[in-house]
Amino acid sequence: MKIVVPHGIEMVEEALALLRTAARVVVLPDNSEATLRAEMHEANAILMGASLRLDRSLIESASGLKHIARLGVGVDTIDLQAATERGVFVTNNPGLTADSVAEFTMALLLGLAKNIPRCDRAVKEGRWEERSVLLNDNVELNAKTHGIVGLGKIGGRVAVRCRAFGMRVLYFKRNRDLEFERSAGVEYAPLPTLIGESDSISLHTPLTAETENLFDKPQFEAMKRTAFLINQSRGRVVNEESLIRALREGKIGGYATDVYEDEPPDAKSELFRFKNVVVAPHVGGVTRESRMRGHMAVAAEVIKTLKGGIPKNVVNGEVLQGLKG
Repeated sequence: MKIVVPHGIEMVEEALALLRTAARVVVLPDNSEATLRAEMHEANAILMGASLRLDRSLIESASGLKHIARLGVGVDTIDLQAATERGVFVTNNPGLTADSVAEFTMALLLGLAKNIPRCDRAVKEGRWEERSVLLNDNVELNAKTHGIVGLGKIGGRVAVRCRAFGMRVLYFKRNRDLEFERSAGVEYAPLPTLIGESDSISLHTPLTAETENLFDKPQFEAMKRTAFLINQSRGRVVNEESLIRALREGKIGGYATDVYEDEPPDAKSELFRFKNVVVAPHVGGVTRESRMRGHMAVAAEVIKTLKGGIPKNVVNGEVLQGLKG
């Protein structure tokens, strides 16, 4: 058996050791198409990070492939149809990074509200006089309204944390969660209402045909001019061109993100020139604790698949139906 680990995925040693008890593990020196195609030819499983794309031709080149295991949640970089047609399990790893991402969401929100990056640079660069400007720009979260778009495991944890800050919380998702509304003290709102009433909004939706460019010019026009937007979903859920225009015209109060339309993003993008933009290099779900939990869980599920079992968190359920048939 052979397991492929793409370049750039720094697996914890304990997870690699576990994988090696069941198969030969090949860590790729790079993610070029030539290297991927050569190593996937005999691969039985491949681990997936956020940046690598696995298209139909690569999937079809691996005749023995049984399992594509995503270390995170989003599977938009995997050709699910091609994998399903080949009977290949595609799994993700929900929940294990939820606390990490929720905490990072709050860090980004606080970074905007309290201008933490600007404060840091002002002191380090000897611009103490900037203190007078920052005193007027900093705002409180208490008694403000926070809107959550996508109330899954991450969104739910963000809601609880916002409530702890004394915020009113609105949420939007396809199906209302009445039990969570009662237990967490949050309110359901249609998306237009949420956008119009929120002082800050965080995005926690997968990237689908429905959510691509979910926030575009009309949404920015409808937001409060002081409102913050935090993107913790996928870069293309927000139309960056429209976002930059909204920031340039002062249509929103600020933007924070850990994800981008293209990763890595163009360092010369105008997005990075705004003082009310806080950015991070797609690390929201990564902590010492979450890496250990996530990597060990994925390793165990890959081994289960290679031994003939059915892994948890199968995204392409049609494969399971094929097994039953």
